[in-house]
Amino acid sequence: MIDLATSMIKEGLGSDLMPKEADPSPITAYRYNSLCAYMGDDDMFSSDLNEHQLRMRLGHMSSTPCQVIFSMDDEYVPEYVDKKALVERLCRAMGGAEKVEIEYGNHSLSNRVEEAVQAIIDFVKREGPKGWDDPWS
Repeated sequence: MIDLATSMIKEGLGSDLMPKEADPSPITAYRYNSLCAYMGDDDMFSSDLNEHQLRMRLGHMSSTPCQVIFSMDDEYVPEYVDKKALVERLCRAMGGAEKVEIEYGNHSLSNRVEEAVQAIIDFVKREGPKGWDDPWS
């Protein structure tokens, strides 16, 4: 499918949709290639990137408080990927981002909304603006 997406992009069809076999959701050839091709524009979370590649893609986040919320049952992460190790690597590449693992969470966390929202609220309360900018006071 990556070869098909690459061909479509070369032919000026990057905005056209990929066949349904490529992804259950509608996705353009450009977006598919960007996410799925090795070192594609949006290949930021792949388990096959080495530490240096991850730092090059995510290291700019090290000066900003960050939280990585990881869906531990993400249907888009292959079964062979060690999800705990991957989220650790992502957080390290971001300069020590806070890690939140949502057990049984699907890709969109639609089945664990309350847990995800609570994690975000806790993070913003702890790491967000203080004083007169504080929306929580």
